[in-house]
Amino acid sequence: MNSIYIDWIKSAKNQDKNLPILLLCLKDKLMIRSIEQDLIYYQNIKLLSLKKVKKEDLNNTYNLIIYCVNICSLGHFQVFSNNKNIQILFLNTASSFQYFLTYKDPMTMILTLNGIFFFKQFIDNFITMKNIPCTASKDSIQMFLYRNIRNISDETILNDIEFLQDRAILTSRLAIFIYKICTFDYNASDKEIGIYFSKYHGRSKVVNGKKFGVINVKGYILKGVNFQEQQIRFDIANKLKAFGIQDNVIKETTGFEV
Repeated sequence: MNSIYIDWIKSAKNQDKNLPILLLCLKDKLMIRSIEQDLIYYQNIKLLSLKKVKKEDLNNTYNLIIYCVNICSLGHFQVFSNNKNIQILFLNTASSFQYFLTYKDPMTMILTLNGIFFFKQFIDNFITMKNIPCTASKDSIQMFLYRNIRNISDETILNDIEFLQDRAILTSRLAIFIYKICTFDYNASDKEIGIYFSKYHGRSKVVNGKKFGVINVKGYILKGVNFQEQQIRFDIANKLKAFGIQDNVIKETTGFEV
């Protein structure tokens, strides 16, 4: 078992409360039986299938372990939508893979280099499910994140992220993707999300960037955002880290944790 899982179980058995939700990616149902046996005497820990989680399960005092076997659908994550207190540790018990899912403010995320890193990591780790024996349903990704539009794919979104980082322009299709993965609200309409971003950056305009495959696409021009300057500070932070400078000094100097 993964050491993070073992540490979480120890904390829960010590009667610690309000632990992050533990989301386990399992190879097979036999592992569920093993976990059930491990938890049999502990009333403050509840084990649920991702498919069966309800809103009321998230507001109780017990510590919650949620599991999925082999495949999960993004639709099952809708139960977490717009819950600003949610903290999920997504974990494969068979390896060292770990991934944190939390509610994030979409507006904050699009303005920082850390946000850019998160979006790329989300696609690399969560959607493609690298190194873990579980996959997200491709149908659910197409439906919830790409709105069943055939010419939108992982590559399209990654190119739009590069376009955002290079030009500080957020395409409407990337805005929809970002809003949904930050809030878990996969049922939010395109119009609802458009109104959200328009409040901050005005109405969308037609934008182009052939180098990035952005051709006659609606987008938002972000005001006062300079990713190049942020990248310089991030590079400096990495150099300071290489020289053995303390983390708190690096963060205070550059604004980045590395």
